[in-house]
Amino acid sequence: MKHKIIFLFSIMMVTAISIKTYAQDLTLVTGVVTTFKSIPLNNAKVSAARSGQTVFTDSAGNFAITAYPNDVLNISAAGFRDKRLRLGRDNVYIADLVYVDRKNNFNLAVQNGHVSEEALRRATQRGAGSSGKDYSIYKSIYELISSEIYNVRVQGTTIVNTRVRSFDSNPRVLLVVDEKIVNDISYINPDYVKNIEFIDDVRSSLYGAQGANGVIKITLK
Repeated sequence: MKHKIIFLFSIMMVTAISIKTYAQDLTLVTGVVTTFKSIPLNNAKVSAARSGQTVFTDSAGNFAITAYPNDVLNISAAGFRDKRLRLGRDNVYIADLVYVDRKNNFNLAVQNGHVSEEALRRATQRGAGSSGKDYSIYKSIYELISSEIYNVRVQGTTIVNTRVRSFDSNPRVLLVVDEKIVNDISYINPDYVKNIEFIDDVRSSLYGAQGANGVIKITLK
């Protein structure tokens, strides 16, 4: 009986030491989640594979999570590509998520509170202008606009602003190609487009009353 008690006590001690050692391996890891290298992502999900803990970033993109050495962080946000980050010796990490530039993803990213509408629009327009985005995947200029431009709706060859602000009943947006106001853009092959943007702020006032419903500005190659 005495030997059994000693044996059970030994097992309990070993188990206790193992649990204590296992717990001591846990460490606090902090970091920041961004997109476009500088824009912080709010409410991005960060999960540690081994420790099982899940946290969400704050408005500045910051997070703090308990993880094990060599743990893997799974980072995700609606509208962005997931990222897996294997931990090393550092305790501070920066994870930059790639935005998948599609109209539905724009809405998802904004509606889930990851980034403001203004910040994301500016970033996507700046990125398209600098990288010379490839629009050849679209069959027509209208398909391009329907997929790439936000807050507009394409009805055949008519493009209207979904947030009408003018006093008349016509929500049609103004079309500008290479700095010239035009009525028809059906001739434009998407492959010829260098840059396209929807101007729906104070800059539209540069076009007078014609720009009251917004301006689609197209720059050709």
